[in-house]
Amino acid sequence: MLAFDVEVRRRRFTVAVALEVADGERIALFGPSGSGKTTVLEAVAGLQPLDRGHVTLGGRLLTRSGAGRTVHVPLWERGIVLLRQDAALFPHLDVRANLTYAGDGDPARLAHLVDRLEIGGLLRVHPGELSGGQAQRVALGRALLSRHGALLLDEPYVGLDGRLRPALTALVRAELAARSIPGILVAHELTEAQSFADRLGIVDRGRLLQVASPHEVVRHPATRRVAELVGYLGFVRSGDRVVAVHPERVRPGSWPDLGVVLAGRTVGLRPAGAGYEVTLDVDGAPVVYRVDEAPPTAGAPCEVTALDPPRFPASSGDPNASGEPPVDLRPIAPGAR
Repeated sequence: MLAFDVEVRRRRFTVAVALEVADGERIALFGPSGSGKTTVLEAVAGLQPLDRGHVTLGGRLLTRSGAGRTVHVPLWERGIVLLRQDAALFPHLDVRANLTYAGDGDPARLAHLVDRLEIGGLLRVHPGELSGGQAQRVALGRALLSRHGALLLDEPYVGLDGRLRPALTALVRAELAARSIPGILVAHELTEAQSFADRLGIVDRGRLLQVASPHEVVRHPATRRVAELVGYLGFVRSGDRVVAVHPERVRPGSWPDLGVVLAGRTVGLRPAGAGYEVTLDVDGAPVVYRVDEAPPTAGAPCEVTALDPPRFPASSGDPNASGEPPVDLRPIAPGAR
């Protein structure tokens, strides 16, 4: 198990995050740029000094700072691999040598990963001859082949085309499960975080706002701020509550048994994939939703139903008006996923 409670003071805010990640469990940290996600990974890996806190892996203390004796195990002795956006390959070694550096030496395992990463024709090539996407795949292979007890991934698919990303996510998931290794992914795309994670952690301004299954976080955001970050695009006041509307959780027409009926006028329409994205004005509040067929023309009255929407207090301008959620930091048991 990887467990940490880290606090790092930054210029604009303090990053303070605590988590436990079970062996074989995958957690994705999602939030806006500059929210502190990479700082968390660097603190766990030993690259970022702590102002307070500790890091343990498999019960072994790696870092402790604050009250009592300071402990800091060197990076190369921690058993943690951090893969950044920069591939950081050894320029004097070819691809094969980069892959096997600090690896387990299993030829079958090497061949399997080379095939899955689609780099079989590059083994004798040096990093200077690789494209950015090729270098990133080699770096991912090196990380998976290395001897480690935890894997940290900081946006590892930068430079890769959309075709490869789902396959590589599936590969990393399988590797972590097979070796029973805790893994943490930092992502700026929600779908990427969801496809990787057993649990999704929402980070904003250095704080962990909610941790739960990806489905639970999106369908039941703990605060309005979480709702904003996971894709809710409409917030309509109803009495002393604010109804949050997700564009994928709207049904045209009036269905009061299924949710909250919203009446307004169509003020925007644009193609979106095979359908349309519609903007509805509901008493001055814009509500965005998606439909398969074109709705009434601009200016026409329209009713839609927000399906089982989350509701938040409307008594404060604070986007976290519902308060900090009771974050569950415990890992999910492997058999309960």
